[in-house]
Amino acid sequence: MTTGSVLARSWRSFTGRTLPYSPPPPGHGRNGHSLGQRVWASFTGVELRPARGRTAAPAPVVLPQPRPAPPDRPRAVALAPGWFALPQLPQAGGLAAASGDSVLIEASSPDGSARFLVRGPGVADPDHRLELIVDTAGADRPLMTAVGYTDPDGIGHLLLVPVVRGRFGPPAAYVRLPGFDAGSTLTASDAHPVGPESSLDAEQVAASVRAAVNEATRDAWRQVRELLADDSLRAVIDRELG
Repeated sequence: MTTGSVLARSWRSFTGRTLPYSPPPPGHGRNGHSLGQRVWASFTGVELRPARGRTAAPAPVVLPQPRPAPPDRPRAVALAPGWFALPQLPQAGGLAAASGDSVLIEASSPDGSARFLVRGPGVADPDHRLELIVDTAGADRPLMTAVGYTDPDGIGHLLLVPVVRGRFGPPAAYVRLPGFDAGSTLTASDAHPVGPESSLDAEQVAASVRAAVNEATRDAWRQVRELLADDSLRAVIDRELG
């Protein structure tokens, strides 16, 4: 099972779109398991028992650590449709010379509709930060992009980054990347509108809301909350926004 197929299923669950992918092996069925369980079971090869429905909220998921590739043999990552790779951080020498708010990575989506700027840690904030700017005309509701990356231990993270059109300028968001460092891989998805049919994982939503740096990003989550039909997800957003 490749990382690409994992990302395809994760994003398909959010957007409701059908993407070309190979049928999952026995034990990795979608029904009855949360998004986080399915993503990490597929990534690590753990078999999930088949389930036909969810009768109660799932227990908190402890994310296992994937097996990192040998240093002299990097793992080839096949990205699913709608996902693309972003550059890695510069070498340690470049990082040491950079000031706290320097732009370390600047890249665009393949179609040029989104720009990604990764900034270095500041004096009061030890985490790298990602600024996302989506140049999409006529956006009448929040757009959501997923950003995936690995930390130095090889553990994967997935953040959901919503953007809304403000009074001036294009939709934009600013989030922390906890655990992101030199050697991390970074991928992102195309932006898609959020609606009542959007299916999100509660743990990923909570982590993503906590990652918001500025009020514009927090306001985007408030607008996402108003569109979601799942009351439990709305409660998660309320709790994390405080």
